[in-house]
Amino acid sequence: MSDRNTPNWEQRLKDLEAEINGETTPVRPFNPNEDTEGIFTRVATWYQGLATPTKVGITIVGVIVGLSVLNSILKLVTSVIILGILGIILYGLYRALIKDKSSS
Repeated sequence: MSDRNTPNWEQRLKDLEAEINGETTPVRPFNPNEDTEGIFTRVATWYQGLATPTKVGITIVGVIVGLSVLNSILKLVTSVIILGILGIILYGLYRALIKDKSSS
């Protein structure tokens, strides 16, 4: 059991010594605008590496999610248009009925 853990502890000890001596590897800061094409390439490579039934399943789920999002957006746009039309109608009724009585 100690034979399996020995290389792990030795590597950890070397890492700690390097860190104490200032020999750490610099960490590159995260830039969200960087390497967007690389993300697409990685996803495409991952997708191509899947088995055919898995590809079909992921494609079906992706289409369902995409259509659901599109449906939600269209419902939101429809609601905004209906509220706009209703607002115009109510404003017209206000101008025609209420405002005429107050000016008399």
